[in-house]
Amino acid sequence: MLSVAIVQLLDHLPEAIVLRPGRVWNVFARSLGEQGAEGRTARAWRWALTGACPSPVSLGAPLQKPPNRSELLSEAGAAAELGTAGSDPGGQVMHARLVLQWLAGELDAVPLWNAGSQRTPVTEGAVSPLRGTDIEAAYHWSLLACTRHPWPGESGTEHAWKTFGWAFGARQFLAWACGEEAVGPLSGLRTTRRPTICEMSLDVHRAMTATVHARKDAKPTLAGRMEATMETFLWLAGWNTQPPIDCDGHIAFEDCVNRDAL
Repeated sequence: MLSVAIVQLLDHLPEAIVLRPGRVWNVFARSLGEQGAEGRTARAWRWALTGACPSPVSLGAPLQKPPNRSELLSEAGAAAELGTAGSDPGGQVMHARLVLQWLAGELDAVPLWNAGSQRTPVTEGAVSPLRGTDIEAAYHWSLLACTRHPWPGESGTEHAWKTFGWAFGARQFLAWACGEEAVGPLSGLRTTRRPTICEMSLDVHRAMTATVHARKDAKPTLAGRMEATMETFLWLAGWNTQPPIDCDGHIAFEDCVNRDAL
């Protein structure tokens, strides 16, 4: 299973983070679209949310817990440890500092390259670290997941409706990611080839807000679909190591002995 799903993290944001969950997801997803899941900027997000990696600026040892406000701001102002290379490709140390300051409420401007545009040029942004064959495999596994979790019918439980939505949402997003579909399932963004991580981030940036509304309105299928979209995007971006569907067609929150198979 996924150790901690992104929705769980956003549902219980560390006290040091002063922003609402939907806003955090919106900017986080676009940040991954611009700069990818590797490097200092992505590490700033992971460290601030979980503390489970070296700190992004000083490269201090993992805290194994989310940093408090003092630790967040101290790291934002720390001297940068650049390692043996002595360089900072892409100015990521600066972006890491901005992420930490923004999450702590000390910076109004969002820490993005293209903060004013919802249509970042497709020539910019990160490339998925995954092979096309891996994405295609996950898409075929999602078809199996849809078979395992069919339309529940009027007597279906809330859990059955949510798992149906989860399998459907993962299949929709993977179909676009591997080129089976030419249109983003949430935004309607049309692509003539496999979408970039940047394009996918623009498609899913409001998914957390949609999840919150779906829960309040008692729409478990929509909530499951949005959660699956978020987790699928994170796998495609390289943030998650496990795909949203395993080779037996089990979705992320089902137990399966083959969970690590890819």
